[in-house]
Amino acid sequence: MPRQPSLIRAAAAAVLALCAAPAAALSCDPMIEADAGNGVLDLHLRFPCGAYQPLDVRYGPLHLSEETGASGAVRLSLPILPRDVPLTVAAGGETLEIGLPFDAVPGGFLWIEPGELQPGLLPVAGFPAPDGPLPELAAFPAGQGPEHLDLEVTEANCGRILSFGLLRSGWDAPLPVSLELPGCGMVGTVLRLPVPQE
Repeated sequence: MPRQPSLIRAAAAAVLALCAAPAAALSCDPMIEADAGNGVLDLHLRFPCGAYQPLDVRYGPLHLSEETGASGAVRLSLPILPRDVPLTVAAGGETLEIGLPFDAVPGGFLWIEPGELQPGLLPVAGFPAPDGPLPELAAFPAGQGPEHLDLEVTEANCGRILSFGLLRSGWDAPLPVSLELPGCGMVGTVLRLPVPQE
């Protein structure tokens, strides 16, 4: 009987150790999930210790900046490029090289590198930044893609020069584009811009 308090203390210490084990086992290693379909790579990244962490994503000719959310997670949709093209994500001083799923089939894409104005021709790619426009990106199955892009004349771009680089999958370099937009009396007008196929 005199030894019972010691046994109780030992049992309590063991219980506390078990309770503390999950916290001690918490890993900061990034988690990567990748799914592929219709020429598009759906990438889910999670950095358990990296809430609101800036990311630098590079994939062949594509380069965009992202940021994780409160849980350290971020989702990206990218075109699938050939397997010999590296896909890297730099975060917190480390660079991850991400492999493609075994069933990934390369698709096509359109990529816009903006000048001073946001073109607004494709969905923007990356995390919004206060210091300038974002690149724009559209991905689609191989052999498909738009024959034209619609550009609306707005209060923000009317009467101005819109300059950007347009890159289509298979091209060696972006095509420089410069357009003088109609005056502000034409706000609301939609201009149809042909997209070269080759």
